[in-house]
Amino acid sequence: MSIEIKDIKKSFRSTKALDGVSCSFERGHIIGLLGRNGAGKSTLIKCIGNRLYQDEGSILLDGNEVRKSPKDFERITIVGDENMLPSSTKLKNIFKMMDDMGIGSEEKALMLSKKFKLDVNKKWEKLSTGYRTIFKDILGLASNREYIFFDEPILGLDANHRELFYEELLASFSPDRCFVVATHLIEEISPLIDKVIIIDNGKLMKEGDKDYLLSKVKMVSGEKERVERAVEGRKVLSRSSILGQMKVLVEGDVEGDGINVENVDLQRYFVEMTKDGE
Repeated sequence: MSIEIKDIKKSFRSTKALDGVSCSFERGHIIGLLGRNGAGKSTLIKCIGNRLYQDEGSILLDGNEVRKSPKDFERITIVGDENMLPSSTKLKNIFKMMDDMGIGSEEKALMLSKKFKLDVNKKWEKLSTGYRTIFKDILGLASNREYIFFDEPILGLDANHRELFYEELLASFSPDRCFVVATHLIEEISPLIDKVIIIDNGKLMKEGDKDYLLSKVKMVSGEKERVERAVEGRKVLSRSSILGQMKVLVEGDVEGDGINVENVDLQRYFVEMTKDGE
C-alpha cells in the first residue's frame, strides 16, 4: 500500500516548483524527503494534502486518485507551515476536537504536551515560533492516520526539543504507517530514516533505500589524471576539480594507485547530489 506520485508538475508563473516528479511513499517506512530551501518539498506535500492542485500528473493512494476520493484523503495527515487551525481557540480544545473527529488521540496529545512543556491553556496566536512547531508536531504524532507528512518539523526547536521529537517519532511509528519528514537538515534526521527521496530545483534527483544507496557510492579524490583513470567507465554522480586535484562521487567500487577512496554519509551524498543546482 502506498501513495504514488506520477509525473507531477506545478508552476507559479515562470517558476517550475515541480517538474515531472514521480516517486512513492510506502507504509512501513520512515522516509526523508530531502532538498534545499526552495527545492519543491513543501509544494509536493501541499499537492498531496490538496492544499495546492498540481498542473499535471496524478496522486494515487492504493490506485485511487486522492483528490477524488475523500475516504482515501482521510488517511493522510499533513503537518506543515501553514496555520490551518482556529487561532483563538485554546490548544487543549483543539486536541479534544481532533479526538471527537476521530483523527487522533487527545490523551496522547496531552501526554506529549507535558513532555514538551507546552501550555495547553494557551491559544495558537500566543505561541512562539518554536512552540507553534511543537504544537503541530504533536498533532502529527497523536494522529491515528496511516500517512503522516512532517514539513520542516524542527523549525525553531532547540536541541533538547529536537531530540525529543526524534524519540517520539520513532515511538509513534509502526509497520502499518508511513512517516515522511521533509527537511534540509540531513545529519540529524539520517539515523531515523530508512528511505530517501531527494528533490532539487523541482526535479527528482534520487529515490531509494538509504543504506543501499550509500553502499553503492564512493568518494574518490587525488590528482586529476589518476582519478580520471580510476573512475573511467563508471557512473559519475558529481565531480569538482581545483589546482590539479579532483574529487568525484562515483557508483561502484574503485581502485587505483595514489588516490583516496572513501565511504560517504547521507549528508555528503546529499551535498554532492544537489550542488550543481547552486
